[in-house]
Amino acid sequence: MTWVPPYATSICLDRLNESFEEMGMKNGLTHLGLQFWRPTIKGQIELVDNFKPINDSTIINFRKWGNVHDVRVLLCIYNGTREGWNWDLAQNAFDTHRKKCIQSLVAETVRLKLDGVDIDFEGKGKCEDDKKAFVKFIMELSIALKAKGKELTVDSFAYKWNAPNQGWWKLLLPYVDALHVMGYSETGSKSTGWRSYDFLKAAAGKYSSKLLIGVPSHTSNWEKASVREHLAWIAKDPSVGLAIWDAQLKDSKWRTKEIWQMISRIKQSEDQNGTDSPSIISEQKR
Repeated sequence: MTWVPPYATSICLDRLNESFEEMGMKNGLTHLGLQFWRPTIKGQIELVDNFKPINDSTIINFRKWGNVHDVRVLLCIYNGTREGWNWDLAQNAFDTHRKKCIQSLVAETVRLKLDGVDIDFEGKGKCEDDKKAFVKFIMELSIALKAKGKELTVDSFAYKWNAPNQGWWKLLLPYVDALHVMGYSETGSKSTGWRSYDFLKAAAGKYSSKLLIGVPSHTSNWEKASVREHLAWIAKDPSVGLAIWDAQLKDSKWRTKEIWQMISRIKQSEDQNGTDSPSIISEQKR
């Protein structure tokens, strides 16, 4: 899985079409998240307007790319605003206007012929008082999307700080097709304690096949290991997946044949094994 942020639509489309010695993102991806939507004050959803205009044509171009390369394209809604990450805006959507927000998400996904929804609501602090309402929102959204043959994924912080976080996983994982761990450059294959990939996998327990470990494409070295070493850890473990932030691939090492061969092997091994995880999001995949 990787994402297209709203401020980099053109460069991401170029990257998706780029060939790195006859290997590319099309060879390794199974899912693409379009981070183009945010909730409104009334609980509906709207396209972001902070950056270069995004419209149906923009979305359809990415959807067409996904269709050609057998990559599922998801509607990603987030609560980022010009002032920063607005948890009150998210809480208003998933709690106060829960049913309206769910209806809007499902309707837009169906209208644009997308493959599902990715929820990227991020809050500062634990926000424990909102956990019950958030889980209820995810549960009801999952039911509504599955009725339309669509997927649901959610993004979570890696440990106990901020929201949603690891303490919410046991309640969320039964209802989602995948959970993206936003550890990125703070978690690693050679790390210890909560920063380690082993720790994250263990925290997911029997649902580890729904866990996609976040990695940062703006750097090729983090947490005492190279991108190759991090990917090798994921490649050898069929019970976790890969989530790359983001599709710009800013670091040149990510734009190499070697890296996309590794990611492609992760994808192929899962297809051959018939499992539902690494780098493959869905329990209802294809």
